Amino acid sequence: MSLQAAFRSAQSALSTNAFQTTTVSRNVSGADVKGYVRKIVLVEPSSSGASNTTRVMRATDESLQRATLEASSSSQGLGVVAKALDSLQTIMGDPANETSPAGRISALNAALLQAASAPQNTAGLAAAVQAADSLATSLNQASSQIQDVRAQADSEMAASVSTINSLLKAFDSANRAILASRATGQDTSDLQDRRDAILGDLAKEVSISTVSGPNGDMSIYTDSGVALFQEMPRAVSMEPTSAFVAGTSGNAVYIDGVAITGPSATMPVRGGALFGLAEVRDRYTVVLQSQLDETAVGLINAFSQDASAAPTRTGLFAWTGGPALPVNGSPGIAASIRVDPIVRGDATLLRDGGIGGVGYISNSSGSASYSSGLYALVDALDAPQTFAAAALPARLNVSDLATQSQAWLEGARQTTLEKSTDANAVLTQTTAALTNVTGVSIDDQMSKMLDLENSYQAAAKMMAMVDSMYAALFSAVR
Repeated sequence: MSLQAAFRSAQSALSTNAFQTTTVSRNVSGADVKGYVRKIVLVEPSSSGASNTTRVMRATDESLQRATLEASSSSQGLGVVAKALDSLQTIMGDPANETSPAGRISALNAALLQAASAPQNTAGLAAAVQAADSLATSLNQASSQIQDVRAQADSEMAASVSTINSLLKAFDSANRAILASRATGQDTSDLQDRRDAILGDLAKEVSISTVSGPNGDMSIYTDSGVALFQEMPRAVSMEPTSAFVAGTSGNAVYIDGVAITGPSATMPVRGGALFGLAEVRDRYTVVLQSQLDETAVGLINAFSQDASAAPTRTGLFAWTGGPALPVNGSPGIAASIRVDPIVRGDATLLRDGGIGGVGYISNSSGSASYSSGLYALVDALDAPQTFAAAALPARLNVSDLATQSQAWLEGARQTTLEKSTDANAVLTQTTAALTNVTGVSIDDQMSKMLDLENSYQAAAKMMAMVDSMYAALFSAVR
């Protein structure tokens, strides 16, 4: 090897060593920075045989990154649903608890039996009316709280849409910076870290997939195939609903006019907080409200009064559409059911009938020991009715309807909790696997630093030897 070649080789080795040392230092500095991906220096020989630094690469694994994004979306969406179902379970209570709708129906049944055993005791009649009033109030409160959960989910959906739009704007900025840097041959690895971090945040809001372009750019799609980003951000929109009552339909989320949430969504998403919130607002709360409304319908019908010369009308329980009886599938009955005020003023009407007037009196003798009407109410409460409650059998008595409604809710809660636990486990595993590939090990970097120190000493020694040879050569020439 000529002195000139030896000099170039030593010079290149020192330059490469310096670049690698800088990269190791960069890795150590980024070890605790969220989203930082370990950098690797690629070195390849030049045509002259010397080593030249070519470029910095990121330690990535596309399949693991994709799996982590999917797991994050699934975990986030199921977590949102699980949390909401916990809230709904708290609202409805334990079926065995006397404060739940099922428990209050049982309490009303017991109060009616107690009153029937001593019909002349007005205190017993008043206790039955009070039990009915507590039941109606609990249905009113549960209905209101269910709609509060829907309203909260709707508000959080709007916030999620705003977050998605902000993230897409930030992604656009990072994407453009990468394209500009690549065009001038600059290192884009830190910009790619930033872009991937944005993808991670975006996946928490909505399930996504990505496609990389030939120039280092990237496109984003929802898991259902709707473009979120193609050279530029797509508009994500939703009109929040100001107030919710039973029967109110929340507005869908749209991407460039394509619905991605709601019953009418043509390309619905299946993951992320947005998906979970839509499930809460448009599915679980709607089903539970339907069941609660049918419970109210069943109570009103069970305690209705009829007369040979007058139409059947409401009895102990009234509602805003009375005195006519409500039909199955009527939304909002649970919010308006109440004990008829006339019964509050005279509890003997529960025993004797006549809530709708003299034509509805069943105790024609006026006897204080008349109990047949009370026992008839107990039988009516226990009699099967036809319901239109979502996710439940069509023929049940009112008590079983309330019990099975709460059982349905508990089943949905347990199933979602199990799925959420599994999704969290998958997320933990994929995140750990990705971190093993992309993360920084301080021990490894320190070991590399020692190796670089040794190679630096060798290159420096070669440079010194070449320098001494040049000195000897020049001395001989002189």
